Amino acid sequence: MAINTKAVISDTVVDLMNQAVIISGQIPNKVDQFADVRIEERANSISFNVFSRMALATTPLTDGTEATSASMAEAKVTMTPAEYGLAITTTSLAELSSGGKAARAAGELVGLNMGETMDKLGVTALEAGTNTIAAGTSGTLAKTDLRAAYQALVTAGIQKFSDGRFVAFVNPAQVSDIKDVYISIAQNTNMPDAVNGMVGSLEGFTIIEDANVTAGKVVCFGRNGLGKAVSLEPSMTVQPANDNLGRLAHVGWYGVMQYGIVDNNAVRVITGA
Repeated sequence: MAINTKAVISDTVVDLMNQAVIISGQIPNKVDQFADVRIEERANSISFNVFSRMALATTPLTDGTEATSASMAEAKVTMTPAEYGLAITTTSLAELSSGGKAARAAGELVGLNMGETMDKLGVTALEAGTNTIAAGTSGTLAKTDLRAAYQALVTAGIQKFSDGRFVAFVNPAQVSDIKDVYISIAQNTNMPDAVNGMVGSLEGFTIIEDANVTAGKVVCFGRNGLGKAVSLEPSMTVQPANDNLGRLAHVGWYGVMQYGIVDNNAVRVITGA
């Protein structure tokens, strides 16, 4: 167990923390806003039911003849939630020496870690999609690659999100490939969207920049592409000191959940970009 003692929190850091709490880096949870979340408290497994589209009824009905009855094709996607979490342990002396900032820093770090971890889990699940599209030019993302993914999703009858677009999660390195195209559509981004990772829209996609996306991959998906099964909602935990002198305190987060693809048809992964 890592214990953040006064010696670990150096005098320089203590002086800095006495002025303000500064956190290095921040990748908030960007993926959950596009996930189909199913919460079943204390469930061992959680299922998502996916029904296949029916054949189009293009043949005229015959007068006096009963219409054909079609069968409903159902597939069940089951996810098994697992435990996730992390804790920071601080000592009373570290808290005193930092002017009361150690606990505050621990809380902010743990909160960021919870969001970053869930974002990474969601992105990793999406990247496992088996419907792949090779980039037209190896090592470069082009708008034509996004266009191919858009056409595939539309052809599969996948629903778009409430803004009328699909979503593409893109590594920052790939965003730079299409930055020239972004210049003309930069007006599509407002401040609330920007702070959630949206950098614009292109070829029918809301483009989300996310460093958790593997470089060279772009994850394109529509509604019901990503699922999040929650048995216990992730949340912050504060455990009071439980040692013999009450000197150790624990700040952490804990949740029981799992991410996975609900409808594989709703996900396209551009590779080699």
